[in-house]
Amino acid sequence: MDSETLVSENPIPESSATVLPGPEYDCPVFEWVENFGRYADSLPTLISEVGRRFQDCGLPLARLSIVIRTLHPQIAAAGFAWDGETGEMSEFRGDHQSQSSESYQRSPVRVVFEGSPGLRRRLLDPDCPRDFPILEDLASQGVTDYVILPIPFSNGQTYACSWATKAPGGFPDAAIARIAQLMPAFSLVLEILAVRMISRNLMDTYLGHSAGERVLQGEIYRGVNETIESVVWISDLRNFTRMSDEFAPPVMLGILNDHFERVVGAIADHGGEVLKFMGDSVLAIFPVDSELGPQPAVTAALSAARDATKRIGEGNNARRKKGLTEIGFGIALHHGNVVYGNIGAPDRLDFTVIGPAVNQTARIEALCRKLERPVLASQQIADASGESLVSLGFHALRGVREPQEIFTLPEHA
Repeated sequence: MDSETLVSENPIPESSATVLPGPEYDCPVFEWVENFGRYADSLPTLISEVGRRFQDCGLPLARLSIVIRTLHPQIAAAGFAWDGETGEMSEFRGDHQSQSSESYQRSPVRVVFEGSPGLRRRLLDPDCPRDFPILEDLASQGVTDYVILPIPFSNGQTYACSWATKAPGGFPDAAIARIAQLMPAFSLVLEILAVRMISRNLMDTYLGHSAGERVLQGEIYRGVNETIESVVWISDLRNFTRMSDEFAPPVMLGILNDHFERVVGAIADHGGEVLKFMGDSVLAIFPVDSELGPQPAVTAALSAARDATKRIGEGNNARRKKGLTEIGFGIALHHGNVVYGNIGAPDRLDFTVIGPAVNQTARIEALCRKLERPVLASQQIADASGESLVSLGFHALRGVREPQEIFTLPEHA
């Protein structure tokens, strides 16, 4: 007997269905946060919705702000503030040095981060302590009452959420009670969205934006890949081994970081994506749009090479003035199809590109020292560039059957 027959012969009476009673809310914001808040596309969207919905319930809310820590190489904390009068959202960030700054040390956020259960400042009261500089700023804007509360996350860390009003009498007691009632659910949803944001920060930092998005979308299986058309970039430092022997490890790390900052900045600013660092080398791609063809990607890669050359030159000028060793480098560009995806062991994968085009790019880069040119490009790059690159003749590349014509930028000829 098939399942359709079973269903028709044994229907479930509607009266037997279990109906669970829902909670009673005195303000729709509670229901929205608990049932829909986690589906918000970002923290700013969540904060804006909560602020607006609280206003709809009669809460005289003029400002709602949160501050959270981030796992980001440059940003220690991020803040989002919703203006209840304009509906506008402002964002602010603090770097890792900001936590030692005077403004942070004199901030109520620091107090909450360090374990305070929260504080309230009724700014209209003549004896209200103005013990934080931000209170003077808020008072000058017409704020009459300010509350900051901790947002406890499940990992043991604490973040901060502040509420402010311009109501003549400050927050009514009922409003404070509603805020306190909302905080457990609000904290939970904030954590969900914050973890998403932090996950993206980590993916962008260690894998790059495009590869990171793919991993977050579930492309984490070994062998998941696709063939894409791309400009491949490989660059490295000259005399890295000698410098490693000459300089102490901390000094060498400083040289590498400075070099990578200049190179990666140029690649990113021109639309490329860094896939990995290999010792002193950088592997990056400029994907080709199938509708536009290779020229835009090739043009972007050549512009990035010029930009990187300029930035490294500026660094060398500074090093020369200090009597330090200048940094030599090589950049190779090639255009072709590559396999883009996951390779590795079952439980330790690497998101990268492989294929003959990558190998040929590496062979071209090895010629930079021999030809004494900082930037070299393949025939495929020259053909698609739309500009007149300078030929350096035909050269044998290891693993490539026929000698290949190699080009450089006119300014490097």
